[in-house]
Amino acid sequence: MASRAPNHLKMILTIARKDITQAIKDRMILGVIIGVLMLILPSQLLPIILQNESMPYAVIYGSEPTALANKLTNLPDTSAYSVKSLADLKDEVASGRNMIIGLVLPVDFSAKVSTNESITIEAYLTHWIEQDVANQLVEHFEKKIHDLVGNPIEITIVDDQVHPDENTRGTQVMFILQLINAIMTMTLILVPQLMITEKETHTLDALLVSPASLSDLVIGKGLTGFFYATIAVLIVVPMNLKIIAHWPLMILSIISGITFAVLTGLLIGLLFGNNQQATMVMWVGGIIALAPAFIKLILTVNLPPILDAFVNWMPSGQLANLLQMSLMKSVDTQAALLGLGSIWIFNIIFLGLNLWQIRQQTR
Repeated sequence: MASRAPNHLKMILTIARKDITQAIKDRMILGVIIGVLMLILPSQLLPIILQNESMPYAVIYGSEPTALANKLTNLPDTSAYSVKSLADLKDEVASGRNMIIGLVLPVDFSAKVSTNESITIEAYLTHWIEQDVANQLVEHFEKKIHDLVGNPIEITIVDDQVHPDENTRGTQVMFILQLINAIMTMTLILVPQLMITEKETHTLDALLVSPASLSDLVIGKGLTGFFYATIAVLIVVPMNLKIIAHWPLMILSIISGITFAVLTGLLIGLLFGNNQQATMVMWVGGIIALAPAFIKLILTVNLPPILDAFVNWMPSGQLANLLQMSLMKSVDTQAALLGLGSIWIFNIIFLGLNLWQIRQQTR
């Protein structure tokens, strides 16, 4: 029994190595890289094309913020926007722009302007902002506001650790959707094809009369799928390193999501014998797997309770929650464990279905 385990491990690693080597030779890896880049580059390039990432941007809250924001926006090298609450200000600051600062005007701002008194403005900055950028923003808006109102202006940073929360919409949402999309799309398309290719080329029959079992083959294909998904993750994540606050939760969430996608892909590959049969299921499965995350992060309407529960507890819905939590200032440990647990319940169910199919096909 002890000698069989190393043999099985050797066969699994041999199958995975064969698939990965073949993928490199066939430029499948290049296809994965190009596919992921096509998913993420538009959102990464849009700010550059619009040339608005290098312009200093202020989010203003307090006494008569709109008038000051309008005056700042009329300047050629500055932009500004007024909000109605401090919470809105923090959400805007955490939206992911590079050159952004939140400014809270004092209650007596207008009175001080009229009497030419010195004005102190409180500032809010993101936790990832570099010190030289923070200094540049403070100096820029001190000068610009002084030029507009004529008063001496001092901007004091009261919080340079602003994090996104569940209501923040911006770079964070795009990052989470890109990451889930890359994991689910690539894995749910490529993993079933790994299994189906073996069936269509009849190499599966040859493998099964060798020392390798169907279980070895499935696990080997799963490792290859994990490899593909890891490549996708390693493309998406480095472009968003600055906004990640809790790496352990981020890593655990990614591993849980990849495992779900791989097990789903393997089940599709086991159930169908050719690409024609599997293609529709792969696309439908991909839509079902991705839809909860998109609904949760994009839609702002209240869903019926049953639909809301479905969206929230589906693996990609929970994965979206967990990834979003990993960007926040603090982690709700109970909610994180509950979310990870719910994904792994699905993983265990799909593992059981895979094992059932393996037993059915090896009778």
